Amino acid sequence: MKTYKNRPENLNQTLKESVKRYPNKVALVHGKERLTYMELYRQVNNVAYQLKHEYGVEKGDRVAFLLMNGTPFTVGVYATLKIGAIAVPLNTKLKSLELEFMLQNSGAKILIANKEWWPNMEPILKNTELEKIFITDEKPPKGSIPFSSIVEDYTEAEIQVEVNENDNAFIMYTSGTTGRPKGALITHSNMIHAILNYKYCYNLEENDSTVIAVPVFHITGLAAQLMPLIYLGGKIVLMPMFKTKEFLEILQNEKITHVIASPTVFVMTILDPAHKKYDVTNLRVIGFGGAPMPGETLRALKDWIPNVELHNTYGLTETTSPAVIMPGEHQLDQISAVGPPTPVTEFKIVDPETRVELGCEEVGELLFKGPMVIQKYWQNVEATQKAIKDGWFSTGDLAKVDEQGFITIMDRIKDMINRGGEKIFSVEVEDVLYSNPKVMEVAIVGVPDKKYGEVVKACIVPREGESLTEEEVKGWVRDRLAKFKVPTYVEVMDLLPRNPNGKVVKTQLRYIPSNIK
Repeated sequence: MKTYKNRPENLNQTLKESVKRYPNKVALVHGKERLTYMELYRQVNNVAYQLKHEYGVEKGDRVAFLLMNGTPFTVGVYATLKIGAIAVPLNTKLKSLELEFMLQNSGAKILIANKEWWPNMEPILKNTELEKIFITDEKPPKGSIPFSSIVEDYTEAEIQVEVNENDNAFIMYTSGTTGRPKGALITHSNMIHAILNYKYCYNLEENDSTVIAVPVFHITGLAAQLMPLIYLGGKIVLMPMFKTKEFLEILQNEKITHVIASPTVFVMTILDPAHKKYDVTNLRVIGFGGAPMPGETLRALKDWIPNVELHNTYGLTETTSPAVIMPGEHQLDQISAVGPPTPVTEFKIVDPETRVELGCEEVGELLFKGPMVIQKYWQNVEATQKAIKDGWFSTGDLAKVDEQGFITIMDRIKDMINRGGEKIFSVEVEDVLYSNPKVMEVAIVGVPDKKYGEVVKACIVPREGESLTEEEVKGWVRDRLAKFKVPTYVEVMDLLPRNPNGKVVKTQLRYIPSNIK
């Protein structure tokens, strides 16, 4: 297996080394709060000491976090790692039953949360193994403790817990659109290789700064921004919630050099009529992924910031974020592709049925192997055996690779449309519709048909102030793709249905509304 040499021993070392190099440099910005690396480290040590010595958290115990982007998340996570415990970030959009499953499954001993989520937590607490709950509010609900009490309880004692790179660091619950979430068990080594993937493929350095406008409890915010910038000694601005005007102000005022987010963030930014009024000339690296990026938006970003590097980035929770990253010099020439694999990523494309490896331009299931790939799911042997064989992780995505080594994602296996024997990949039709200047978002699904088995349905969200007719949509595709790929049904919507992690839930779109003929 390929690995990076001269890598940190664990994630605790990444913070400690940055503190040594840059003790007085700003590490975190959260609203009006600004913490230097030394101040951050002191808070981390305080919390680690209290968790271990006052609340009995031992190596391997789980500490859960139900927090929006902010300093408490960063402090709590690094304190957890410092004592060899496992951090369990939870999605703040989840409801009580979803939280109950994850808390039960992880066996979390401690929960650190924002007060806003107490109504979702209170009904389920008796069904969990939680021993203590810390709330980031000076007036916490009855039965909980102010988080500030363990942040401010200063100690000079240095926590000494032996942690190696093969120890577990995170349980990250996947955002599957069907079935129970699975807890991807991420080691220190997995995360360190993700950090180094971003460092080398994005050309990041200690003078870089980032704004985390995506939830830090997702793998992207955690592995692509928070952890790499802490390792480098850069500056991190934490946005609790994305707002276009605030995002633009932060880019300008904090002289941000790097950002990664979903395409929607960049579409909304470019569509803001005021975006060109902001000085964002320091921004030199933009990453994106999770959904197709409209070519029009890419070109608009390049027109707005001519010197910026653009990087399509593909990965999963199970690959600790990046497995494939498009080099900046190829991005505008390879809009449909996600890129070549990172230096430590091995991949192959196989027949989903026989597992026989396929050649160039043949479409099959994409598999990954590498030091950033998880070895198992937490307490889920069946899911582990199904997804990981001989170290190869099955993504469930259909893909192809060209002779230059550029990988193109064609579809989820379950989302491929079979129209009378003709295979239609939703991403191909989606890409064509994204090129329509009236289209904000689109999802292509297959719906039942008596004659063909399945036919194409296009679900369209128009841009603000625009309208689209069924015939316009069909005509746009008809002029650019084969006849059998033209949508039989077109539904114009205000929003696409998404799960709590922001992924489009295509299963909710596979119906034929009564008003569609």
